[in-house]
Amino acid sequence: MSLIDWIYPRKCVGCNRSGKYFCDDCLEKLKLSWLICPMCNKQAVGGKVHFGCKKKWGLDGLMNLFSYKGLIKMGIHRLKYEFLQDMERELEELVESKLIKILRERQNIEWKFFLKKKPIIIGVPLYWRRQNWRGFNQAEMIGKMMGKKLKLEYGEGLVKRIKSTKPQVKLKKNERKKNIKQAFKVNKKVRLGDNILLIDDVWTTGETMREIGRQLKKAGAGEVWGLTLAR
Repeated sequence: MSLIDWIYPRKCVGCNRSGKYFCDDCLEKLKLSWLICPMCNKQAVGGKVHFGCKKKWGLDGLMNLFSYKGLIKMGIHRLKYEFLQDMERELEELVESKLIKILRERQNIEWKFFLKKKPIIIGVPLYWRRQNWRGFNQAEMIGKMMGKKLKLEYGEGLVKRIKSTKPQVKLKKNERKKNIKQAFKVNKKVRLGDNILLIDDVWTTGETMREIGRQLKKAGAGEVWGLTLAR
């Protein structure tokens, strides 16, 4: 045990038991998320956009790892608002085990085809003021973690948040699209035909990812999928 762990012992974010942030008992209770179409938010096989929902500048698919409940919900909340960056190692192990399972499931064939195209990973960016206050970007942290596990390039600085927006979680559904509109700018380093895997921590209505996907497609990106830790 390190000195830090001795002074500040790790406690499970789900049940407060000492030892780990994600204890074995709570891990066994984890619920998985149904895969949905990224455009209409209705169930979709393998997370691939429905044929009737597909748009020129829309997302092509969405993969969610867990249901935003219990252990995962508490873990994400504490990561974002209590800045528990030392949770990263345990989170990485959890993500790796889930990714392995997803890649073995036959219904996720479209996802596997997409990964074979070696997409560039981009974490949903924070506005500079919020990132300076927090000290890190959880989507970037998760994105780099995913890049290491999937052996994919992380596209540092390819998308920038140029407008300070209100937290989406505090807004009504019909206000979120307006709030996030034109909040992002795509770097000219995004090349024509680049495939992109867009990473965020939580998918709620999806307006943030859809707006970034729209900007990426307008800049010439090829396929754009989303991947979130939870929905």
